[in-house]
Amino acid sequence: MSRLFPLFFFSFIASLNIFGQSYRLESINQNQLRNQQLLGNLDSNISFSVQYNSIISPAKTSWTKPTITLLPFVLSQQLNSSKPFGWNDGAMMQTKGYQVLARHGVNMRLGIFEAQAAPELLYASNQSYAKIFPGQSFLKAHIGPISIGVSSENLWWGPGINSSSLMSNNAPGFLHAFIGTNKPIKTPIGNIEFNLIGAKLNSDKNLPYENNHNQIRNINDDWRYLNAYVISWQPKWVKGLFLGMTRSLQQYGDAVQNQQSGFISKYIPVVGLAVQKQNNLGDDTLDRDQLASLFLRWILPKSNAEFYMEYGKNDYGFNIRDYLLAPSHSYAYTVGFRKLIPKNSSQYIQVETELTQMSQSPDYLVRDAGNWYTHSGVLQGYTHNNQIMGAGAGFGANVQIISATWVNGEIRNGFQIQRIERDPVGRLNKWTDFSIGWMPQWKYKNMLLGAKVQLIRSNNYNWEKGNHSFNLHSRLMVQYNFK
Repeated sequence: MSRLFPLFFFSFIASLNIFGQSYRLESINQNQLRNQQLLGNLDSNISFSVQYNSIISPAKTSWTKPTITLLPFVLSQQLNSSKPFGWNDGAMMQTKGYQVLARHGVNMRLGIFEAQAAPELLYASNQSYAKIFPGQSFLKAHIGPISIGVSSENLWWGPGINSSSLMSNNAPGFLHAFIGTNKPIKTPIGNIEFNLIGAKLNSDKNLPYENNHNQIRNINDDWRYLNAYVISWQPKWVKGLFLGMTRSLQQYGDAVQNQQSGFISKYIPVVGLAVQKQNNLGDDTLDRDQLASLFLRWILPKSNAEFYMEYGKNDYGFNIRDYLLAPSHSYAYTVGFRKLIPKNSSQYIQVETELTQMSQSPDYLVRDAGNWYTHSGVLQGYTHNNQIMGAGAGFGANVQIISATWVNGEIRNGFQIQRIERDPVGRLNKWTDFSIGWMPQWKYKNMLLGAKVQLIRSNNYNWEKGNHSFNLHSRLMVQYNFK
């Protein structure tokens, strides 16, 4: 590990005079643009439910001269004093002790083509684990409002701020081919955004699984093929309203390759696969799992506020009647609200709350669907590198969050209260985490520093009666932006 840091250090020093840009889904200032939309300073046609690079840095290059940009150097450090904790941290793991993630990269553009190399190096001291990930790297072609290419970037789908049902930055980015929008497409019925991917998901037999409460499992570790899409529609008749859908389907890779069928049913089945079992009775025999969600986001610029919700299912109903009579079967949902209170042209108070429910409803007593992110077809569940790709709070968790933050440009000072109910269904003892957190952010010249410090009280930790404990979770990120 000590031999690798000089590489980052010398590349950092050697490039101080090169202009830089931001990574997508960076945990520092990741909601700054979203807030600017609520303040009326950013295009209100962007849903922020299909995130893409062009929001941050539109591609405007020529065929005659390539543009080469040095990306920020990012060093993220995380420490848990006694228990595993933390999510929405990419390649970092839920483990106690100290871990560090370093990222550096370069972006290149020529005409319609764009390439980025931004690998990530992770080291976790508790497990003596070190690994290099492809990180936020990609190769794309931008053809008008459509982009096509291959990428290992993290994706975030849906309107959630702290949790997303199907796609977030909780796990490392995974290798995927894609076609999607790089800006909203205008149509006679409103604006459309979408992304369709085919991806390779891997497992690590040496690591525990987040969807199995961080226990190592002796299961099929074969790679899996993921086909998924997100689509967002902004009806032209209702200003600020976005409606959308996400859907994913995963299956073991060898099974896909051996499947005797046409291209669509083999590689992009989510496009044409039925959503009712009565139209596809044989699907449960194919050892594949799917998730789907519907979402809504409504921005109110005059009130500097937004409301959003996402409702998902991890199993499809037998028919429409089944969906209507058992809406809580195999479901999960997120509901959130954010309000900005401007003080002057550069300062405001940000108040937000978000509720995520992933445990089963009482109808599991007569019709068990398994918890969110687990089903019978794929034993690894909805994971990549053993980490959940959606809401990172964990298997069957219910989360309530409320926070308030003072913002002055890139300077912030915020506090957060959080309650997590861990997989309560069928448990004799209820494991609940209560936490209070401090979230400051500073800027010094070209350097941005963001921190999060949480004190967590666990009641009946690991569902063991009377096992009460404290954990200090802290995270520090240093980002140097080149100019």
